Amino acid sequence: MSYCLHTNPDRIYDDMRSLRPGATLTLEGGRYATPLVLSSVSGSQQQPVVIRGNGAVIDGGGTYEDYREIANRLSAVQEANGRFPGIYYLADNAALVLRNCQWVVIEDLNFEDCWPTAIYLDNCQHITLRRLHIRGSTIAIGAAGAYTRHLLIEECDWIQDLRSHGAVDLAAIRKTGAVNAGLDPGDCRLWREISWAQVHGNIEDTESRVDVEKDERGFDGDFFRAWTIAGYVVLRDNVILDAFNGIHFFNDASDSTVEDFCRNIVIEDNWFVRIRDNAIEAEDYAWNWTVRGNRFVDCYMPFSLEMRRSGYFYIYGNLGWNRHRPGPDGDDRNFGQLFKFPKKHEAVGPHYVFNNSWMLRGPISKRNRISQFHHLNNAIGYYGAAGLSTLQDSVPFGAGWQSTPKEGQDETSLEGEHFTRLWQELDIRFDGDLIDHKYFPHLLRDAGYPIGVDANPGPVPFRSAGLGMPEGLKLTAQIPAVPFQMKLPDGRKQAVAGPNYAVGAWQGESPFTVKEPMFYEYWLYPKPCGKGGEPAES
Repeated sequence: MSYCLHTNPDRIYDDMRSLRPGATLTLEGGRYATPLVLSSVSGSQQQPVVIRGNGAVIDGGGTYEDYREIANRLSAVQEANGRFPGIYYLADNAALVLRNCQWVVIEDLNFEDCWPTAIYLDNCQHITLRRLHIRGSTIAIGAAGAYTRHLLIEECDWIQDLRSHGAVDLAAIRKTGAVNAGLDPGDCRLWREISWAQVHGNIEDTESRVDVEKDERGFDGDFFRAWTIAGYVVLRDNVILDAFNGIHFFNDASDSTVEDFCRNIVIEDNWFVRIRDNAIEAEDYAWNWTVRGNRFVDCYMPFSLEMRRSGYFYIYGNLGWNRHRPGPDGDDRNFGQLFKFPKKHEAVGPHYVFNNSWMLRGPISKRNRISQFHHLNNAIGYYGAAGLSTLQDSVPFGAGWQSTPKEGQDETSLEGEHFTRLWQELDIRFDGDLIDHKYFPHLLRDAGYPIGVDANPGPVPFRSAGLGMPEGLKLTAQIPAVPFQMKLPDGRKQAVAGPNYAVGAWQGESPFTVKEPMFYEYWLYPKPCGKGGEPAES
């Protein structure tokens, strides 16, 4: 039988130690000191352990300003040890730690100033994090452990840099489904005042070392960061604002086991607002990802797919607006691109990007390569007003799109200057897209990019290019989409787009969609406390 407990800051540690299957522990109003640790707490699907808040605040006890120099010094220590300068190795220093736990639900809690990490999951399964409101933190949610899987993270919100108008935009998104476009992003410190190198600079990329006095390494984190976990992760309906990164997966397993990790991921219906580096990032190896229905507002790079080997990516139904330049004057990391790709890549399955809608001021991808990449039926407009974009800066495949090999060079040697032209060799396809750039598709074809015959030049008939207004990216005229067969991980194929389908993320008044992955359809949800069985006791 389920039972319910109520606790306060004086009793929290004793009450957490008493939890058993079917317990619901409510944290009443107050400020709770950290760390809070759940170790080897296991519920079941029928009797999960639930921890929820009723006005409770998990208080990290110090502001970003208090932590800034500490983070810089600890990053300098890593650099001196020959490692990348950052405080990622301290991620387990968290306000709330779940270690070796199963079937636990954490919901309706507030986390304030929990540096470096708010929540850390280590070797956990069937964990639900719901309606968590996180302010500050280098890493909002970290996950590690080869057996960590089945994580559901939904309806949470994170504002990393509080010197911003993230709270106003969050309220607008939750109330109206759009950001407050009238606010000036120049007021947001991380987005406009801090250079990229102050947060993430290093010898290889920026030829700079940690500056303990001036850097801002405490921001170099993510909303969700996973280190070589099994997978089965769903992140949906979260709002991430004024942060350096959004969702970030690593996979550094051995060659013999690497395909056992970072699998079966769904990222859907989230908002990413003023993300200074990467909104969604997969590193090293990843398999079977669905990324759909998300909104990207002023993200330096919405997608970083710097994988060595990967396959079965399905990116569709997303909307984005990249209007405002990040960084202070003189910061050379201020233009970005839609997709960041690796220098070398091996595909074990296709990567589909289809029926998305974007307003851009930069390239689709400005250098490097990816294999089995199929970019179909997307609608892309450009902010061409003075100061926002130029034809050359915004060329879909990079400013070096016209470069040709010199004597003794091959095409591969130029991929640092523009997106690869080796489409037949790498199985790359761009077709059915509606792209409002003067060079697309004819001049780019003439330069050696074999763009499909059903690609269309602009203009794109969006209702409105207003920043962060999803319905503005509906089309006033329907442009026919190209039908295609989408390969699934088990070898089956699914037909996508037929005679009545249009390009872009909207189909008339409705969002574009396809059948969801099977692991998502059959997701195992914990039974709510006191529902579907005997009533909970207090």
